[in-house]
Amino acid sequence: MGQARMKSSQDDFQLLSLIAHELRSPAAVAAGYLRLLLRDDVAHLPERARHMIEEADRSCARLLHLVREVSDLAALSSRVASDSSSPVPVFSVCDEVVQQLPESPGGGPTTFSCGSEEHPALVRGDAEQLKRALTALVSAIVRERGAAPLEVCGFIHQEGEASQAVIAMGDPGIGLQRDEVLTSREVSFDRWRGGTGLSVPIACRIFDAYGGRIWSLPQSSRAACALSLPIA
Repeated sequence: MGQARMKSSQDDFQLLSLIAHELRSPAAVAAGYLRLLLRDDVAHLPERARHMIEEADRSCARLLHLVREVSDLAALSSRVASDSSSPVPVFSVCDEVVQQLPESPGGGPTTFSCGSEEHPALVRGDAEQLKRALTALVSAIVRERGAAPLEVCGFIHQEGEASQAVIAMGDPGIGLQRDEVLTSREVSFDRWRGGTGLSVPIACRIFDAYGGRIWSLPQSSRAACALSLPIA
């Protein structure tokens, strides 16, 4: 039964790769011709025609970006199936993600705090995958909060003999509300939220693949969520 499930999963990964490959070629050709039109003939076109070409060019760029994300998802699934993972200091990765976030005009500050400095918080996974997933998730929450400041806090939660690295994202002071964060774990997280392309669903898929869990926090009217990953 396990072998049949693995074979089915591998077929799904191969299908995703094939879809990305088949979509990439025509989209790239269309985008190339549109760029040629914009570069060479745009000055001789009526304003309405130029506007239509520019819109088509932006749409092609968006399509190519989605194709790349589908390709990334196929590659991710393939790597997860082969169990290519190693211990990753997830709090350090999260701090790096927050430090590298681009500044947005009118956006509130984003800070990271860690209540478990003495703990390495090593989780099992691929460091680059986890960094991309955290970047996508934090960026989506920042985007949805608008000008509101965001605090990202990491702490260790012990449950029986198992330890979990928990990362909470919400209003300033969330690092002092660990009990509220943990008791909200039954609140579902909408991984299909619009405006972020496939980045958030792919991020959630990465967390799922490494035994993680993600949920929404009802502590504020603004976007807030938390995720946990098992300590290796």
